[in-house]
Amino acid sequence: MAQRLGRVALGGLRTQLVRQALRPSSFAKATVCQVRPLTGTSVRKEQYLHGYKDSERHHGHYPSRTHYCGELRASNEGEHVVLCGWALPSRALSQDLIFLPLRDHSGVTQLVYRDGNSDLKSQVQSLSTESVVCVEGIVRKRPDGMENRNQKTGQVEVEITKVYCLNPSSPSLPFVPNQAQLPNEEVRLKYRYLDLRRDELQKNIRLRSLTANTVRSYLVENGFTEIETPTLFKSTPEGAREFIVPTRKRGAFYALPQSPQQHKQMLMAAGFDRYFQIARCFRDEDLRADRQPEFTQIDLEMSFIKVNDVQSIIEGMVTSIWDKALGKKLTKDMFPHMTYNEAMSTYGSDKPDIRFDMKIKEMSSYVKDTTGEDSVDCMVVKKGTSLSGGDLKAMLKTLDLTEEKNFSFVKVNENNIHSWPSKCNPLRHSTQIGQFESKINQEYDIEVGDLVLVHKRPKYLYGGNTTMGRVRLHVANLLQEKGLLKLDQDAHKFLWVESFPLFTPDEQGIRTWQSTHHPFTAPFDEDIPLLGTEPEKVRGQHYDLVLNGMEIGGGSIRIHSPVMQTYILEKVLKLEKYEYKRFDHLIDALGGGCPPHGGIALGFDRLMAILCKSTSIRDVIAFPKAAGGKDFVVNSPSEVTTAQLNEYGLRLSQEKSV
Repeated sequence: MAQRLGRVALGGLRTQLVRQALRPSSFAKATVCQVRPLTGTSVRKEQYLHGYKDSERHHGHYPSRTHYCGELRASNEGEHVVLCGWALPSRALSQDLIFLPLRDHSGVTQLVYRDGNSDLKSQVQSLSTESVVCVEGIVRKRPDGMENRNQKTGQVEVEITKVYCLNPSSPSLPFVPNQAQLPNEEVRLKYRYLDLRRDELQKNIRLRSLTANTVRSYLVENGFTEIETPTLFKSTPEGAREFIVPTRKRGAFYALPQSPQQHKQMLMAAGFDRYFQIARCFRDEDLRADRQPEFTQIDLEMSFIKVNDVQSIIEGMVTSIWDKALGKKLTKDMFPHMTYNEAMSTYGSDKPDIRFDMKIKEMSSYVKDTTGEDSVDCMVVKKGTSLSGGDLKAMLKTLDLTEEKNFSFVKVNENNIHSWPSKCNPLRHSTQIGQFESKINQEYDIEVGDLVLVHKRPKYLYGGNTTMGRVRLHVANLLQEKGLLKLDQDAHKFLWVESFPLFTPDEQGIRTWQSTHHPFTAPFDEDIPLLGTEPEKVRGQHYDLVLNGMEIGGGSIRIHSPVMQTYILEKVLKLEKYEYKRFDHLIDALGGGCPPHGGIALGFDRLMAILCKSTSIRDVIAFPKAAGGKDFVVNSPSEVTTAQLNEYGLRLSQEKSV
């Protein structure tokens, strides 16, 4: 009861603080990036304890909005309008002239007080920044010379006749949206509801909604059925680490799905022919700028199709997205094709950025006596001598090449233009030195002022990149920083990468082979005989869609034979019996009359980051997780009670996980 009685005094103090904080002179201090604790919550709680009294907020009826803040134009002059939104800092030019900008998602309208009504003036002056208000007024044209050409509503202002303060904002907000200097990301993630008011994030999230609706409309028009698949799945031995969900049945666990892969294949067996969903997926992995523990993908599957059928659907869908979201027209010739081997050999990456040239050449034919079974990559950087020795040494350290004896670089000058191969470790011991320099200079267009980089590597290609591929991207970044390479930021270079190896060596050493993508990808028909003898030569019917050096989607034609699927799981991947038994449901579905089928999934978050020109997918997700999977808004993951653990038959280990 004592706490309740103490509430009245605090309420009066808070009103005084609000009015002081709303004076124009105080906002200049508020815009400085200072993180302040949000104290209004405790004040409100104590007020409730003494009985509800709240004179700061308007209760009851208020007029319906007639326009959004960004809609008013000179053509609306003289109209009586009702606007709703968030109050920005007011500016008092005199006792009888106060300007109050009002913002909603559509833009900002300048409100003006000038009628001499002291009560109305007091209301306007008492509004704290970010207070939620409803305003009635008359649209007036701004005086000549006072228009704001940088604002959509810059030709007009609204003369206030009545103000309803629906919810005053706390005077101690941790930051103000759209202030010049924002606090660090952790603070903005904690107060995400404030951060989301920023124009940039508002546009991103609304564009995400538009894109999702565009996807749905396009796929439905092309005969797809949207079907939801379960979120509570089972643990399977493929892909990344899973999130495990305990149940009250002792020893029984669900797992959150990394993708709807198995369910959508069973939908093909069920005869749905064309399925899609905008699916939520989960992976318990280390986070980077382009990763989240829970993410969204555009997922689809089709029956009775071939690779080009899937690609044609996706090209049409992406073309629709670019048209709706960016107003850009794409054509079929903007989706070229390249094999995995060509991408890795020419660009050193399975997702090459083809916005710039800088191709890798294979030069082992010039030095056959020293290469053996290896290949020699050579890359020429035109005018690359502009990179300093410090730049190149830093590159070696960054890419962990300092001790790499099979990697060399040479700055070509007048003195070494005909002898530069002798300066490269992978080449200098060849007996052909001195015989091919003129020919290779002509073939590779090597000139004085160029930088030549050479690396000897194993001929067998696997994985996502080569050493020279990583060097290529690093050098491109250096050249961009120095203004020597300019990439069109509005260019969108798509590329289909196909014919991946079906299997790659298991670098963890658990087994000999692992699936390059997942164990359900079908091999090329002509490579089937190699499954039991030379699995490293088997190509998969897999295809990735790459945009500006980023993979935005990947899919494949699936195995529809239960015999082949079992053979690959058991004989090639050599899964333990308890591991491949987890796929019995899928094997049964394939054996129950499953048609040939294939599909693809596009990473929706990454796609939106590209459309929004954002460096992080966190900027295109309403409530993203921070590093380590932390949700600062609700402070999760969080501890649970001992009673909850007991209910699920769980006990925490005494050792802390690393």
